[in-house]
Amino acid sequence: MQKVKLIGLDLDGTVFNEEKNISAVNEKAIRQAIEKGAEVLPVTGRPYEGLPEEFLSIPGVRYAITSNGAKIYRLEDRKVLHEDLLTREKTLEVLEILKDYPVVPDCFIEGRGHMPEAAHQMIPEMGLAPAMTKYLLSSREYFPDLIAYVKQETRDIEKITINFYLEADGSRRLGEEVAARLAEVGGTNIVTGAIHNMEVNTETATKGTALLKLGELLGIARGQIMACGDARNDLDMICKAGVGVAMGNADPVLKESADFITKTNEENGVAYAIEKYV
Repeated sequence: MQKVKLIGLDLDGTVFNEEKNISAVNEKAIRQAIEKGAEVLPVTGRPYEGLPEEFLSIPGVRYAITSNGAKIYRLEDRKVLHEDLLTREKTLEVLEILKDYPVVPDCFIEGRGHMPEAAHQMIPEMGLAPAMTKYLLSSREYFPDLIAYVKQETRDIEKITINFYLEADGSRRLGEEVAARLAEVGGTNIVTGAIHNMEVNTETATKGTALLKLGELLGIARGQIMACGDARNDLDMICKAGVGVAMGNADPVLKESADFITKTNEENGVAYAIEKYV
């Protein structure tokens, strides 16, 4: 196989353990890969302001892909190298559907999440992991009427995340019904980034497309790109990268499509994969 020169790493469920931390073992492996000449970057469903400083502060981390591939950033000056955004009209079409359901929509605009004020009461009751609840509530901007806010916005939207209440069996309450309604909205791509959510992008904004685009900008061939992930929004990059790595805790669909299945996020699976291929 070709030498790996570009490594795209999902965050939640991949680089992060369940406490939303990057282990010393994973950090060391990332540092060593960079020292060997590889570009290593987060490829995440999070917005720019949700990128963890403990990852960005690793010497040599120069790029980030956010919002499921809606934006590629050069970190030194926060320059957007590529973007693929939802129009406000398309966003409003989705938000109007969501008004009928007990969910919390989250619109990513210019690197930050935007939620209705009702999220303060709803998110803690949804059954999410404590670390995820804390992250969501501490990193968003809130509005009495999210639809009214989007209507007056002049900027397009990177992604819409839909947060659901979880049933006792871990399923999303009304998830299938919401998915069916959203499928009627043309020009979008709907994936799952975590057990509690659905994520809406343009039909062309995916992690895999963005990772290959960055490779093109850097002169790195597909066969020299490695991607690691665990959730359905990682499937595209697992399939498109030269080396697709599924975490040991990954969705079964990713494991079926991956070139390699590494250890879980609690067992430093990222480091294990880097040591194997880099």
